[in-house]
Amino acid sequence: MYSFQCEAAFDAEPAAVWKVWTDVSRWPEWDLTKEIARMDGPFVLGASGWAKQRGNLGGTFTITAIEPGRRWVSECPVPLGKIVFNHLIESAEPGRVRVTKSVDVVGGFGPLFRLTFGARMRRDITESLEALGRHIRD
Repeated sequence: MYSFQCEAAFDAEPAAVWKVWTDVSRWPEWDLTKEIARMDGPFVLGASGWAKQRGNLGGTFTITAIEPGRRWVSECPVPLGKIVFNHLIESAEPGRVRVTKSVDVVGGFGPLFRLTFGARMRRDITESLEALGRHIRD
């Protein structure tokens, strides 16, 4: 398995972050890596969606865990395994939050993923978390 996490802290209330971070169809407004994103229904446990990053093929994902206002997990199938994304919102101090996105590449695809996509994905996620903070402040 290949794993990493990225985080950012910024001025916001957890509820505001939750509202923006779980509004899948609006991800392209602030996440510069996303070209298209959609949910096939409401954002609930077991729901599926689809997202396309700029310059890459799109892929499906399924919501596998939700703690409303605090945490959600999505899984994307990949050859020989899956990628699990854990999204966490925590109060850092009054008026500030820390957001963390953890990535676990499970299965035989992990070593290849690490060599070909790992560094770029880590950079892209870090930039998207910073953009999330700017979008909420604007």
